[in-house]
Amino acid sequence: MRTYLLIVFFLLYSPWVSATGSRLISSGGITSFEGSSGGGITPWALIAGYGAKEEVQGSGSLQLLDTGEYQLKTVGFAIGLYDRLELSYQRQTLSVSSAVVGNVFNVLTSGTVDSAPGTDIEQDVVGLKLKLWGDAIFSEETWAPQISLGIQYKQNLDFETSLPLADGSVALPDQGIPLLLGAKDDSGTDVYLSASKYLLGVAGGNNLLANMTARWTKANTFGLLGFSSNDDDDYSLEWEGSIVVALSPFTAVGAEWRTQTDRLDGLAKEETVNDVFIAYFPNKTLSLTAAYVDLGNLPFDDNASGFYLSVTVNL
Repeated sequence: MRTYLLIVFFLLYSPWVSATGSRLISSGGITSFEGSSGGGITPWALIAGYGAKEEVQGSGSLQLLDTGEYQLKTVGFAIGLYDRLELSYQRQTLSVSSAVVGNVFNVLTSGTVDSAPGTDIEQDVVGLKLKLWGDAIFSEETWAPQISLGIQYKQNLDFETSLPLADGSVALPDQGIPLLLGAKDDSGTDVYLSASKYLLGVAGGNNLLANMTARWTKANTFGLLGFSSNDDDDYSLEWEGSIVVALSPFTAVGAEWRTQTDRLDGLAKEETVNDVFIAYFPNKTLSLTAAYVDLGNLPFDDNASGFYLSVTVNL
């Protein structure tokens, strides 16, 4: 956290960082829970911040998702360079309730152990996004999208973190929840291609943004449950999409979806993720987003859903 705050402070007072940027307000989107600019659960082709071709911008973000048995907190920053390149870092912390951990032990030990303290699963996500072609807002071809190529390297920090029992002893040493559920690797690299178009005045006089993303990945539940499995070590193609309507220059509503490949099956069977959200952009410095997210199945929570809050500050 201290390192993150120092970086944000440096960005805020660096003379080469534009204070507001020149792009259209709301076109920078918000920050996804994986650190890339775009929607809450999927990246867009747009580069972080509001910087134009001659500008550099930085942003910091905080997100919180609470489903009851699970709570996801993320914090990170991104740098947009000349409306061409985006660099990002995000630290994710998934808090798993004691009820879920106890149930995992109960299944793995055939009922011998049925209680344990809750635990956290942390993951680092380092991202790079390169604008390849087009402009999402201003283009000679009215319907031509902006296309960007992105890479996210993910490192699960608790793949082998031992889970203590209620008395402090360790029944299964060097095995964290991802490993216990059948994940094979503690890290992986996602590659995605996003196409975004910001259409002015087409939705009853309001602006509309459409985005489609194709992702190649080995991640289980975004990497929070590790990567690959003993039965499936291949990259899979997954699809993501966003539709956003700007009700005013300062307010937008939208919906997103994101498919997931089921590699672990059983307790960790994966399903399509959906959300609906409202975002408020009082100025180019700040954006606030509230969403309802349906994650589908999570271990011992087959209807995991809850509210998501996100704050992005552009520097």
